[in-house]
Amino acid sequence: MIKTYVQNCFNGVGQSYIYIWLSKNHQVVYVGMTNRYSGTIGRADGHFNVTGTFRKRFIQNKGYNIERVTDMILLSFPLPNKKEYYSEERSYREAVEFLVHKELLRKRTKVNPTYDVVAWVRDAPKRTGNYEVQKLANEISQAFFAQYVNL
Repeated sequence: MIKTYVQNCFNGVGQSYIYIWLSKNHQVVYVGMTNRYSGTIGRADGHFNVTGTFRKRFIQNKGYNIERVTDMILLSFPLPNKKEYYSEERSYREAVEFLVHKELLRKRTKVNPTYDVVAWVRDAPKRTGNYEVQKLANEISQAFFAQYVNL
């Protein structure tokens, strides 16, 4: 039996997320963002199907299939319920994702076990200078590192 706690990360109605997939045993982190109607759980299909982006990056990085992972955790961080974050226009979400990605890369050697960030992000999106975007990315990164040892 596999017990899975889903909680409310399936809700994408007027909601967007930054999410982090983490396997401490395999030392892998993947950062992403979504405004998908089915939330981060729905977005997972695009990462774990046969041609999934996380699946491909994991294999490229580790040299073996993701099915070996038994400790995969999904961390979902809701973004503000504001049109800038949940609309089709993605620049605010991309900017937060970019800044979180960079911070997780920057601090990865300060935690044990360390990890590889296997996600790909676009070059600095135009909104990275926005104060609210920077604040959100900082809060998400701090929350991740505050809990990392307990995950």
